[in-house]
Order: sequence, then structure tokens, then C-alpha cells
Amino acid sequence: MDSVPDSGSEHDRRAALKFPDAVTDGATVLLCGFDPTEFALGLRCLGQFGSAEDSAIVVTTKQGVSETSETYSSLLGTESGPSIGVVDMVSEGQSISAAYGEVPTVYTPSQGDTERLVIGLSDLTGKIAAGDNRHLVVRSLSPMLSATSTANVSDVVERISGLRTADGLAVFGLDYTAHDEETVAAIAETADRVLWITEQSDGDIEMDLRSTRADFGQFTGE
Repeated sequence: MDSVPDSGSEHDRRAALKFPDAVTDGATVLLCGFDPTEFALGLRCLGQFGSAEDSAIVVTTKQGVSETSETYSSLLGTESGPSIGVVDMVSEGQSISAAYGEVPTVYTPSQGDTERLVIGLSDLTGKIAAGDNRHLVVRSLSPMLSATSTANVSDVVERISGLRTADGLAVFGLDYTAHDEETVAAIAETADRVLWITEQSDGDIEMDLRSTRADFGQFTGE
């Protein structure tokens, strides 16, 4: 089961991760880094910038809703954050949505079925009040890219980015080490900005926010 690392100096560095304020300016942001689900990049971003008066739609493609909810609660600790609803693309054998539970959930258990994802998101946003702001977090696009074409994933990113409110976050995780440069570049074109999150040789985390695709080779090593 994927989880937030919970021991040693590595955990301390992850826990201290702070995202630049520019991700909150209404742009669609691609979080390109180490496994975005394992290290909960999108949920960390939501916890940093969201408030208790907000809501968020979270799409999970590697963890089920239970693990996602537990990870989010662990990250918040004693703080309050946006209430979340989840589109669960992982939990097989689940077909009945629970849109009015403690964590409203729609199940679309196929990472490659982008049409069901769009329908599920539409259904969930219609049942959850936006609050002050509605945020959109897609924890990782990488499992979707393994299950369907890059063109389909690019299309769905463009279609669902507008589900957040004007001042809400729209963040999409991508494990750039799992894909070739062409795929990363194609997905990056669907975002307004790319936040590169890299781990240095000394273990420090470096963030580089770019508004254009620029040179991917320096990050991919190609």
C-alpha cells in the first residue's frame, strides 16, 4: 500500500515541503516529481493552500479512497483543511457510489476509462457544495498513461481543469521518471505551469516552477 514516509530525515524533508504561492493564481499546474502518490504531492499542496471553508475533488489512481482519506488526515494533523470528495479509479468490485458519505465517493475502477472519469467528476461536483473555493487534485496521471493513450489523458486534463472555482487549485501529479520525454512534454502542454520537484544528491528537495515547457532534457536525463 502506498503511504506517506514516516521515519527518518527523509520524512522530515518531505514533511517540510512547501509549495510556491504561484500555484494558487488560477493556473493549471502539473506537479512533476518523484512518485506523486507515494509522497502525496497533490494532497500536501491542498493542505498547504486550502482552508476549512473550501472543498476539493480528489481523483486517485493508485490508492483507494480509504488510503487517500487516511493519508490526507495524517497530513493535516490537528489543522483543518478542505473537505474532500473522491473519484476512486482503483477499488475493483465497487460500482455503487457513496456520494453522501463522510467522504463522498464515486467509483470508476478503470484508470483507462477517461469518459467514466469525466462523468464521475460531474456527478460528484453536483453533490458537493463548492464552499469558498473548490479545488481539483488528480493525484497521479501516470497510471492513466499506462492504461490509455497520451492523447486521451491530455484531453481529459483539459476537460476537467475547469471544475475548480476561479481561485481554486487545479493540480495534476506526474511521475516524470516513469515516462519518456515525448509523453511528459505532451502532458505538460495541457498545463499553464509545470512545477518540477527533484531530489538533490544531498537529499534536499528543489522546486522549479516554469510557465513554459522549456528544456525537459535536463530533468529527464535525455
